[in-house]
Amino acid sequence: MKNIIKYTGMALGGIVALVILLVAYFALTFNPNDYKQQIIDLVKEKKDRTLTIEGDIQLSFWPKIGADLGKVSVSEYQSSTVFASINSAKVALSVLPLLKKQLVVDTVYVDGVKANVIKRKDGSFNFDDLLSKEEEESKIIQFDVQGVNISNSEVTYTDESNASKYAISQFNMQSGPIALAKAFDLTADFNVTSNQPVVAAKVTLQGNFFADPENKHFKVKGLDTLMVGDVLTGKNVEIKVNGDVDAKTEQLEFLVDALKLTASGDFEGVKQAVALNAPSLNILKDKVSSEKVTVELSQIKADGDLKLNMILADLTGSPKALQSSGISGDIAMTQGKRKVVGKFASPFSGNLEQMVFEIPKLVGQLDIQDPTLPNGAIKGSFNLAAHADVKKELANSQFNLNVADTKLNGDVAVASFKQPNIKFNLIADKLNLNQLLGKSSAAAKKPATSKASNQPPDLSALSTLLLDGKVKVGSILYDPYRLSGLNVAIKADGKKLALTGLNVKLDDSQIKGNFAISQFKRALYTFDLDIDQINLDNYMAANAPAKADSSASKSPSQSADKPLDLSALKALNAEGSIRVGQLKYGKTKASNINIKLEANGEKVNLKPLSAKVDDSQVRANVNISQLSNPMFNFDVNIDKLDADRYIAKNEAATPTKPANKSSADTPIDLSALKKLNATGEANIGWLKIANVKTQNVKLGLQADNGVVMLQPFAANLYQGSMSGSLKVDARATPTIVFKQSMQNVAIAPLMVDAINNDMLAGTGAVNIEVTTQGNSVNALKKALAGNAALNLADGAVKGIDIAGSIRDMKNKLNVLKQTTADADSRKKTDFSELTASFVIKNGVAHNEDLAMKAPILRLGKGDSRGDIDIANEAINYTAKPTIVKSLKGQGGAELDQLSGISIPVKITGSFAKPKFGMDLAAVGTALAQSKLLDKVGGEKGAAVKELIGGDNKVDALKGLLGKKKAAEAGTTPATGTAPAPAGEAAPTNTETAPQEAPKSLKEKALKELLNF
Repeated sequence: MKNIIKYTGMALGGIVALVILLVAYFALTFNPNDYKQQIIDLVKEKKDRTLTIEGDIQLSFWPKIGADLGKVSVSEYQSSTVFASINSAKVALSVLPLLKKQLVVDTVYVDGVKANVIKRKDGSFNFDDLLSKEEEESKIIQFDVQGVNISNSEVTYTDESNASKYAISQFNMQSGPIALAKAFDLTADFNVTSNQPVVAAKVTLQGNFFADPENKHFKVKGLDTLMVGDVLTGKNVEIKVNGDVDAKTEQLEFLVDALKLTASGDFEGVKQAVALNAPSLNILKDKVSSEKVTVELSQIKADGDLKLNMILADLTGSPKALQSSGISGDIAMTQGKRKVVGKFASPFSGNLEQMVFEIPKLVGQLDIQDPTLPNGAIKGSFNLAAHADVKKELANSQFNLNVADTKLNGDVAVASFKQPNIKFNLIADKLNLNQLLGKSSAAAKKPATSKASNQPPDLSALSTLLLDGKVKVGSILYDPYRLSGLNVAIKADGKKLALTGLNVKLDDSQIKGNFAISQFKRALYTFDLDIDQINLDNYMAANAPAKADSSASKSPSQSADKPLDLSALKALNAEGSIRVGQLKYGKTKASNINIKLEANGEKVNLKPLSAKVDDSQVRANVNISQLSNPMFNFDVNIDKLDADRYIAKNEAATPTKPANKSSADTPIDLSALKKLNATGEANIGWLKIANVKTQNVKLGLQADNGVVMLQPFAANLYQGSMSGSLKVDARATPTIVFKQSMQNVAIAPLMVDAINNDMLAGTGAVNIEVTTQGNSVNALKKALAGNAALNLADGAVKGIDIAGSIRDMKNKLNVLKQTTADADSRKKTDFSELTASFVIKNGVAHNEDLAMKAPILRLGKGDSRGDIDIANEAINYTAKPTIVKSLKGQGGAELDQLSGISIPVKITGSFAKPKFGMDLAAVGTALAQSKLLDKVGGEKGAAVKELIGGDNKVDALKGLLGKKKAAEAGTTPATGTAPAPAGEAAPTNTETAPQEAPKSLKEKALKELLNF
């Protein structure tokens, strides 16, 4: 025994020594880099690709003999562009073949693979050349892979035909021996992303796999797969698959055991889940059997939930004649207080060899409970017949639905399942969506607000949609709307989705035309619509126009905090025409509306735009660009425009009813101008604004972030013309600069229309240059500053007749006081020339150079002075015209005796109700001075002097006109009796002659004094 052990040990030692010698020999004699260039040349020769192996190939001896290739990359075919690269590649080699100078691969270790796979538009791949068979296999390099370990790798796949892109990243995989037609274990985990469909998820996978592509036999046992991430529109989606599947696809034989599939996720706020359970399904050559297959689906959202359970009963028969006792299921749905439950069932048959399946009659019932329904509940029924030929890729169905007032039927036919071509007809006498969906859904419930995307919608999914069908519905009820007579043809050919022959009545509006969507990647909407009438008041109750004074409650800064932003229009890519016969919105009515719209995400054109708005015919071209900070460019032509009907204003002042001063202080909110950028021109044939009427108006607008300039600002008005400019600076407290020159203007109708004042007439020039600043109407009036001038000819000052007033002094009873009277529109003082200039400060226009020439009057510069208070609409003005000799005119020679006398005239009161005053005492004084100083002596002379220069004019007049003593006067007393003899007493007589009243005496004496 001892010898056996001894010799055995010696033998083992010899074997170990031999192995060590072999390894040493191998290490000393074998250099793997001898094969490096050979491999590179082989790839270049056979594949016309460039293989790059950075650095030297390093040998390893543990745990297996092998080589570390380091970084390796291979180019695209006939190109230097990298097709795939490896950060690190290690290959374990079999030992014995190395002694024959052959490379036999045992295990591959790969780290950091990057590959870019492309499917070209012609259907070829950028790796097709790598799959071509060799004319003869290499005798030097052989593969017998016992395992593959891949880590931290990624592959991208691009399909140039439809712009789809898929990517696998952070890929890790471990496998046992891999060979075709042999089962192998595999575990892997990786991230997957794609754009069609949208996927971003983490995947883990393990199982035992078998693949024999030549015989089309595939198996997986112990499959355990989990995907977690975002799929389609779902967030936090989780998909699990477990079970065993054995499939011989050529023979259509399938063995399924304990297959379970579950999926759940949050799809736009709706939690959805589905579960499929197939315990056993055997499809063999002559026999088919299965246990029942169940499908459960649930949907939960804030306002309701849905549950659907479906069972495919046991299958029996053969592949040629497959049948089931049927498909059955139940459905339960809640939405608010509405509950819907239903059941359905149908026989099922099929031919697996021909792949033809039939559902001859799927019948179901519905029970809807809702307290808002007339009887609290309604019942309905539906049925469906369907036929499918999978090999020919054909399917068709007929259906009908009856629920209360709703009766719907139609048919659907599908050809080609890869890209379905669907033909359909949908017919209904009535669709009562209020009953089907519930009034809680139909009511004007405000949707949750969300920020609209500025990006055009990507409707690329429609490129796979092929449709051709018609929809015909008698009426559709969906509170608060009513549609009737809907007829439309729908067709989609992969390039365009079109609705043609559209004809529907929406409430009182008949709509006809066509609508289409094309260029799905960046959807282009085209349309051509005719609408007979629209009453917008029916659809904008919740957003009714603000009252006229609503702006008063807003501060000027509120709008400025929300700059105009039309970025949402960047998502609009459209072109088309809309015609509207009649449109009503509030008190505004429009007709014959024609709009041609073009929008491309960068700009919006309304060209042309025409309409009859109330009494105005409008034609315009409008362009909007720089949508995030819009720039408007326009060209507008309007035949006539009454702007006052669209401007909220206070009750107009009248001569008998002055303006309401408190309500006139209306806040001015020009904050909208702060973000207004616009250029353009407007031509208006006839314009009324602030009751001022103009013709041939030409406006040029330039607006730049709060500074608005109207120039030119020209028009014809009141038999003359105007030209000038208006500048508004709204960046801080609104500032306005107004310059205007008016020529040959009839001033009387202008003043009547502008300020409701008819005190001046004439034709001539008016020049205005003013500035103002303020946040309200009154503030703007009070801050007015600048200059104004007028030059009129052949006119009149209305409300007073100076010459007539002097003539009427004959009838005045008291000339010692100034008389004041309201303006009398029937009276006037004519003039041949009138000029004046005004200095305006703090809302008050001051004048000192009024000059006027009239038939009997002259008013020189410096003879008048006064103020026109624009802010308070008041006048305080005094003029002193001088009477001149004239044989003609208003006074004629009748007033020549007053030649050279100044007549003080004072104008006071409001714009609407001015008052005129004349100092007749001063006239009388002047007249007395000119007639009596050198003619009157004695006591009368003293009285006249007192009347002219004294303070007590009344006593002076009494002294001049009073009763005289009989003894001093030498006249008979005015008693009606003879004077008594000297020394006798006057007789007593109670019946004395009546005496003249003092007033009459004064009047008579004054007439004699004034020579009247």
